[in-house]
Amino acid sequence: MKKVYDFGNDILNNYKSFNIDDVEVITSENISLSVKSRQQKLENIERSENFNIGINIYKDKKKATISSNNIDSTDAKEYLEKGSAMVKSMPIDEYSGLADKKDYASEIEDLELEDSTQLSEKQLLDQALLAEDAMLKNKKITNTEGATRSFSKNTYNIINSKGFNAKYSKTFHSISSIAIAGSDTNMQRDYEYSAATHASDLLLAEKVGSLAAKRAASRLNSKKIKSCTLDVIFEPRVAKSILSSFCSCASGTSIARGTSFLNNQLNSLIFKKNINITNNPKLKRGIGSAPYDSSGIKTENISIIQDGIFKNYFLNIRSARQLRMAINGNSSPSNLILNKGDQDIETIIKNIKNGFLVTEMLGMSFNPINGDYSRGATGFKIENGEITYPISEVTIAGNLSEMLKNLIPANDLKINDNINSPSILIEGMTLAGL
Repeated sequence: MKKVYDFGNDILNNYKSFNIDDVEVITSENISLSVKSRQQKLENIERSENFNIGINIYKDKKKATISSNNIDSTDAKEYLEKGSAMVKSMPIDEYSGLADKKDYASEIEDLELEDSTQLSEKQLLDQALLAEDAMLKNKKITNTEGATRSFSKNTYNIINSKGFNAKYSKTFHSISSIAIAGSDTNMQRDYEYSAATHASDLLLAEKVGSLAAKRAASRLNSKKIKSCTLDVIFEPRVAKSILSSFCSCASGTSIARGTSFLNNQLNSLIFKKNINITNNPKLKRGIGSAPYDSSGIKTENISIIQDGIFKNYFLNIRSARQLRMAINGNSSPSNLILNKGDQDIETIIKNIKNGFLVTEMLGMSFNPINGDYSRGATGFKIENGEITYPISEVTIAGNLSEMLKNLIPANDLKINDNINSPSILIEGMTLAGL
């Protein structure tokens, strides 16, 4: 880190000599270790260390970027000379440039993002083996695609000519299992995973393995059904993907380009009145948490949807300028949370006469401009308030704008990912089957 610190300061101390208006140095260092077991023995170990540095040069509303993964044998002045020559040939971008000094984070809040736990390869392997063993204890599981236990640590540093100079480290732990049930033409696979910034917040390895096995076994003897219109429940991990599509369209970049069905919808009612969605980059130990955004802008927890009304875009520096809006420090989803509803999922299911519980979605056909949405899906048939049999090889379709208006959340919210959602019910969707 000493070399990075010295290099960044050399850039700042010399950039004006090269007729440059502003400069920004962004570095990231990553170490990662991943251990996979299969057939209850070690299959492979992956270890990596990466370093990346990006230098953004600004001059007369033009921007040039120089990237490298090694600064050991280079001189800061060489980069500045090269960047100064490059930026002259760049096109003018009236929205280019660093933010105002007041927009940068002045205090770096401790969000408890770095886990001091040190795990050896053997300890990681032991957890993977526990997960795989738990899968194989289920008598319907005939094979597995293994279990993986991973750890990584990232250190981010930004220094720029507006006086911002800060860094923070963030750790990431994960464990996943993939189980295979059945045999011959009646085989099914499914998975379970858990991720957290701290190892102590992960699901137990045995729990991850047993849930993967249970999910795979429940899909045996699946059936196909005829095309129809029915009520669809998306379980939490599938519901997240719907929110992800919404977020891509709520991006200031998409709005500024005119490539979102949410254009001109700010301050409009686009969900039911009881729906609230927040973005929470300051959540302690959150997977998506950061004390400042990718440009150093101070973060804050904000409402994206308040009482059904679309209140805020995800804005970076450039899109905020394009839209003539204040930067909000929320350039992307960061611990996004769709607040839970009033009813438990069992009650919602009991009130459905003809429905489909979606447990996995495959592929994606989504038009962000008009909201048309179509995805392959698997799950379970709901008949007269009861889950009856597994369904495979169907496609569900609708329009995201209408889906959001009709979305009803259950009360089974768990905050354990960057995008978090309870189960959601959307009535009257089209299902394409036989």
